[in-house]
Amino acid sequence: MSAPLELRNSATGKIFPSIGPFIIGAMFGFGALQGLASGADGGHVLVIALLAVACLGLGFFIARGAFDTSVKVVLDENGFRDRRAGDVLVPWHEVRSVRLTSGKGSAMLNFELTEEPPDEIKYAPANALSLILPFGKNIVHMEVSSLDVRGDDMIDAIRRLAPHVVVTP
Repeated sequence: MSAPLELRNSATGKIFPSIGPFIIGAMFGFGALQGLASGADGGHVLVIALLAVACLGLGFFIARGAFDTSVKVVLDENGFRDRRAGDVLVPWHEVRSVRLTSGKGSAMLNFELTEEPPDEIKYAPANALSLILPFGKNIVHMEVSSLDVRGDDMIDAIRRLAPHVVVTP
């Protein structure tokens, strides 16, 4: 019996993406203060101040995940469970293949299932594209770039736990 692989949020995978909204929010905030100091129209200053608050709020929303130490994804001998997308166990016998895609700082595992995924997974935000496009109805997308294990390590764990699952390049 293999030990389960429990994945949590990566602190750097959450902190670094939040830096952009913080910087933009600070720039909007500085612009709003300059507008107030120069006597600009209150309506314009209010819009800029609201943009600053929205960007700073987005930054805090993204960064808060760095302090969440709960288990997000579990890979074990029974299957995989993504608590961020439905928290439903998908047994390995329902997985036909898996593919690691990455680019521009993000990584995603795409699981091809033998049948349509459960509704809890199908309607998760990560799988919304599968609902719109006419192909890929049995594909489950799992974002892995914000987790504390690299995608290649997850592929190795899948090969160990479910040797029948085809890993496509």
